[in-house]
Amino acid sequence: MSTNTKKVPASIGIFGGSGHIGGPMARWLRYNAPHVKVRLITSNAQKVDQLRANFPGCEVAIGDYFDLPSLTDAVAGMEGLYAVTTTFTPEDIAMTNLISAIRRSNTLIHLIRVIGVFPGANPRRVPEVLVKFGKGLEIQHQIARRLLDESDLPVTYFNIGASFMDNLLMSHIYSRAPRKISWPERRVPYIDPREIGEAAARILLSDNHRHLYQFHTLNNGSDSLYMNDIVNLMSDVVQCKIAYDSSKEGFLSVMEPIAKLGYIPATLAEYLWNFTRYEDQSDVAWSLNDCLERILGRKPNTMRAWLQEHRETLCKNLGTAS
Repeated sequence: MSTNTKKVPASIGIFGGSGHIGGPMARWLRYNAPHVKVRLITSNAQKVDQLRANFPGCEVAIGDYFDLPSLTDAVAGMEGLYAVTTTFTPEDIAMTNLISAIRRSNTLIHLIRVIGVFPGANPRRVPEVLVKFGKGLEIQHQIARRLLDESDLPVTYFNIGASFMDNLLMSHIYSRAPRKISWPERRVPYIDPREIGEAAARILLSDNHRHLYQFHTLNNGSDSLYMNDIVNLMSDVVQCKIAYDSSKEGFLSVMEPIAKLGYIPATLAEYLWNFTRYEDQSDVAWSLNDCLERILGRKPNTMRAWLQEHRETLCKNLGTAS
């Protein structure tokens, strides 16, 4: 006889429905739980029509973390919520508004909030250069957690203790002559973001109340790799030797041109370099675990399998025959 006591949400709102986590989450829900009302929440009005086309059967709503009326409308009636914010989001404003909107709705059963911090990290030990910048996840996600903890809302944290595998699809980190990848060196676990979306859906639809108020650090449980290891794996998969440049100069040389074109914030490259140095000096804090495996009920995707799945795109980025 089950001793679980959580009511299962009949409706789920997904922030970032067009993203690499929210999109797969919505697709999983439509296939596996068609009886659940799914609402995709975006702050970009230009994405509404495309979301409706891509996700038939889902509601689409405009909800801006910095516009309380739209946020209130977006979460109204939702019993489950998946919340994620973009890079450099001021979490004090965003989470204060989200908490207010949720309380006005008064329907929430379970909230999943994605964050990314070292487990047990002391905010006072964050490097001064990152503290002064102040906009990164190592600062802002601590603020988000504090506000949500103080709210006493029924939240589960998905702490992504890993790097997203699909970061390797960013074409600007590759050069073709010579075939080379430019990215800072550090050792981190990895995770397929599609499986984060599935895990979030599974947890929200679970009647297990024990997930409430927990801090789940997620990775694939098998890959804790230096970037040089990734490059060697990729070389093996595409059957072409790939060079690797871990220098700051090499990294900035591939990031700054796309910043000038407006594709990324002008401050992102320098921030990422400083953040990866912080990761490098703290890499013993990451531990591979089976949390994601237990939620999914299967072994998560491995880095090698992911690279093999995306071999054609990788070959295109490298300018080699597939």
